[in-house]
Amino acid sequence: MLFTTSPDAFKTRFADGLQNMLTPDGLGAFILVLANSMQDAGLREQLATPLRETFAQLQQRKPDGPVDDVATVAALLKTGIEIFSGWEHARAEPWELVINPLRSLRPARVSSEVFSELFQPFAADKFHFNKPFLRPEILWEGTAEGMNLRVFYNKFPFAPWHTLIVPEPQATLPQFLTQPYHERIMALAASTATYLPGFGIAFNSVGAYASVNQLHFQGFIRPSRFPVEAAQWQHNGGTQAYPLHCWRADSAQAAWEIIAALHQANQPYNLLYRAESCYILPRKGQGTVSLPDWLQGIGWHELCGVFNLVDRSAATMHSTVFSDQLSLLTA
Repeated sequence: MLFTTSPDAFKTRFADGLQNMLTPDGLGAFILVLANSMQDAGLREQLATPLRETFAQLQQRKPDGPVDDVATVAALLKTGIEIFSGWEHARAEPWELVINPLRSLRPARVSSEVFSELFQPFAADKFHFNKPFLRPEILWEGTAEGMNLRVFYNKFPFAPWHTLIVPEPQATLPQFLTQPYHERIMALAASTATYLPGFGIAFNSVGAYASVNQLHFQGFIRPSRFPVEAAQWQHNGGTQAYPLHCWRADSAQAAWEIIAALHQANQPYNLLYRAESCYILPRKGQGTVSLPDWLQGIGWHELCGVFNLVDRSAATMHSTVFSDQLSLLTA
């Protein structure tokens, strides 16, 4: 069983883990706690005082740690943390918008590279999930659906209760999906949703804004449906065409047949695993389509219809602007 046995137990574990992570020596932990506190009013209230106290201590010392963390904390020391409010939500029907300015400080890592090949060997000299400094960021470790799993907090979350799920971390598998892991993850999404309603899992292939080349998936708890799950779309039996191609497969085998064909074609893609289905979205590779300034990247969340914005002014744009961004990615 993944995590805990109920939504309340999960949220308590999630919040307590964040609060216990804060120390003036943990730059990465501070960034993670601050970013996660933005998503929920209850988290913000619980964490506001310890965040302010830890930030005051950070202001009295020279930041020291991984390069990415030092750069992020240096930016926060210039602006302060009070300017970052909680996530703001808006709609540009049928799309959802989430204004999250703090995410602008996220390092690009491999998501800044121009796509060439889906399979790239694991590189121990690049960022990966076995780095010792990441140990405090682990939310849960254990076995589920025949996998040894390590579940991390997401350092710069953009989905509710956002986590990173790493199967067999010591095996240092590259970010290339194989059929056994696809089947186990689809089963994990279904089994976990029975006690955590709204639980789902997503996947960015290499070239589809995966930021780390180590096999990992993104967990979240979102009881409401994503726009891509709406009944109006043809892939769900409706009459309207989604802005870019999408398959919905209701079995692991049917989904795998599509994914295997994408692998054969060296085609980047994003996946959404829900309790009953897998949504498969092939797309043009990152770096092959120019993005507007208001859009940092376009991974699984955007392809599923929820756009992460760091600039509030972008939330006033017409829905066709967002539809057009998806259409430009049509493979």
